[in-house]
Amino acid sequence: MEKIGFVTDSSSDIPAEIAARLGIKIVPLYIGIDGKAYKDQSEIMPDEVFSALKAGKKVTTAAPSPGDFQKVFKKLLEEEGADFIYCVTLSSKLSGTYNAANIAKSFFDKSKIRIIDSKTSTICLGFILMQAAEAFKSGMDNESIGMIIEELVEKNRFIALLESFEYVFKGGRAVFFGKLVEKAIKLVPILNIGKNGKVRLKKFAKNNETALNELYRQTVAIAKMNPLNLIGIFYGSDINPALELQERIRKNGQIKFKDIIISRITTVISAHTGPGIVGLAISPVKTGK
Repeated sequence: MEKIGFVTDSSSDIPAEIAARLGIKIVPLYIGIDGKAYKDQSEIMPDEVFSALKAGKKVTTAAPSPGDFQKVFKKLLEEEGADFIYCVTLSSKLSGTYNAANIAKSFFDKSKIRIIDSKTSTICLGFILMQAAEAFKSGMDNESIGMIIEELVEKNRFIALLESFEYVFKGGRAVFFGKLVEKAIKLVPILNIGKNGKVRLKKFAKNNETALNELYRQTVAIAKMNPLNLIGIFYGSDINPALELQERIRKNGQIKFKDIIISRITTVISAHTGPGIVGLAISPVKTGK
């Protein structure tokens, strides 16, 4: 059987033990603080980013270089004996990661590597790789795995709340909100990532409690459409809202889920959202039902 390698970037929030078990390679993004660059997760953690932001330091983020992807592709193809590689990246509308992976691909036989824009982020991206790698382990062929990835890119859903737009404005990612700035400062924004891979403002909530209720309501509505789900809950600095959402989902008899994974957002994502983010990813289960 053809040996397939799986690659993604560190925005995917895949827990390290799961990535190791499934053989998923993680290419780190970079975060800069006052001009010094650090590799996401391995050299800097979210609390350090939050401290830097609160201290007014200049915090920037950057995609992996083509060379970073090239090293991983080379190891998989030449050292680990992979016959084919699926590389699924953070939305191309949010980062240059997808472009960097495509440049790296040009140094190899192009028929052996497929680069896919996930059009999403966080564990919503992670679920695509996790399910694809599980499909490979179950004996599924290359073509079928590609179809699973394409379907999950289309059907996975992401929704999140931010404590405020303060950090989004600082990171320059709120241009599209225009005249809503004054209103946004006073209310809790609820966001999703659209099918085009861009972040969209869904609505405002009066406070965090109302916003959490809305996240829960939308999660149930989405998950009810799938026979079985993987549900991811991600957070910034406070795990308690994530645990509350997990408990509510577990007690809900209207939806079926295979697993609920709680993960902390990576440093690169935290630089743009700040510590108050809480969100969910809903992914229809395609393997191991």
